[in-house]
Amino acid sequence: MANISNGALYGVFVFSALGASTLLNVFGPRLTMLFGITGYPIYIGSLWYFDQYGRLWYPVLAGAYLGLTAGCLWTTAAFTSSAYAEEKEKGTWRAMQWTMNVAGAATGAAVALGISWNTERLGVPHSVYIVFIVLQCLSTGFAMLLLPPDQLRRRDGTALAAFDTISLGRSLKITAGLFKDWRIVIMILPCFTAEMFFPFQASMNAYAFNLRTRTLNSLLNNLIQIPVTMLMGLLLDSERLGSRKKRALLGVAIDAVWITGSYIAQTAWLSSWNFNRAVPGPMIDCTDSAYAGAVVIYMMYASQYGIFQNVILYILTSLTNEPRKTSALAGFFVAWLSAGTAVSFGVDATEPPYQNENAAYFSLATLSWPIMFFIAWKYTKATNYLDEEDVVVPIHVRKEMEIETETVASGAGERSAAKDLDEKV
Repeated sequence: MANISNGALYGVFVFSALGASTLLNVFGPRLTMLFGITGYPIYIGSLWYFDQYGRLWYPVLAGAYLGLTAGCLWTTAAFTSSAYAEEKEKGTWRAMQWTMNVAGAATGAAVALGISWNTERLGVPHSVYIVFIVLQCLSTGFAMLLLPPDQLRRRDGTALAAFDTISLGRSLKITAGLFKDWRIVIMILPCFTAEMFFPFQASMNAYAFNLRTRTLNSLLNNLIQIPVTMLMGLLLDSERLGSRKKRALLGVAIDAVWITGSYIAQTAWLSSWNFNRAVPGPMIDCTDSAYAGAVVIYMMYASQYGIFQNVILYILTSLTNEPRKTSALAGFFVAWLSAGTAVSFGVDATEPPYQNENAAYFSLATLSWPIMFFIAWKYTKATNYLDEEDVVVPIHVRKEMEIETETVASGAGERSAAKDLDEKV
């Protein structure tokens, strides 16, 4: 049920994310986000229905609807974290947003863990579904607080950009233009790969561990992402580490080392167990001796979730500060992320050996590093504020530019005087 409904979800998600940037540009983030929220309580309700009656139609239908709305929610999320932030804060803003996301997921996992710790049943208690549905309905209040980009002001009082009215056709043209930019097109593979491990990890968690242990794993999965993702965000924005280009390259290098190490550890663990999906899993409990090593690898593997996506989005949005383009980039990023996840759910539904799945995602991740290195090295500039007419330059950046201009002018004057003196001599 999970593989089929999630396959439908992420399949629709791909197209809704691409279209969501147009909704963002025409209707603004508040309405787009409000619509995006509606699919979540409906989907949780469908899981509750399936748990009670075992009928597949509702989860599949709800999954497709959630795919439609989730594209709007996640595109808005990626847009606000990138377009609303200044260049010097983009890594931290995305890290903060992802941290809030996983903090919410950790809260949900803690609720599920507390309720199911001593239960003997295989399914999820009703109270878990009820708590999730209530929390997700309450989130509409937070969406109402979102300001449209043309009303947002930086600390210095400046606007993000000069906003003119945009038509549906122009917005679609901006999105279509992304597929003509080869710098963005070659980033499809990293975007496609960044979340593919998630269905595989969830499937393996359900197969290898008992109910309370996999609920505990879900909690630890989210908790480990909080410090790791925040540290990556701070690193990407730390001017002490050098230029934006150097920080982007360093972020890719850390991702490559961390994630490659996690895949190698996961490969060794899977080889030691040699799972056969044709028979029931070992149902490892958190009190078993086999759990200690397994959970360390599980957490290393899980921590790539935030840092991989954070670095990809940082590199993509370092190409522009213009909000209209940023919304299109956000939809592009989320669409290919969802496409990879949809493929992963589809693959896992056929129940291939876990070793084969792990090897496939390991290979795709390895191919992503040279692409990200190249784009970060070749196209990450100190600033994009001077390249786009509609973008408003922050005051502190203007002052820095003025100082640099005065220094250059002073140096040019000294060189001119020296040249005049040489000619006279």
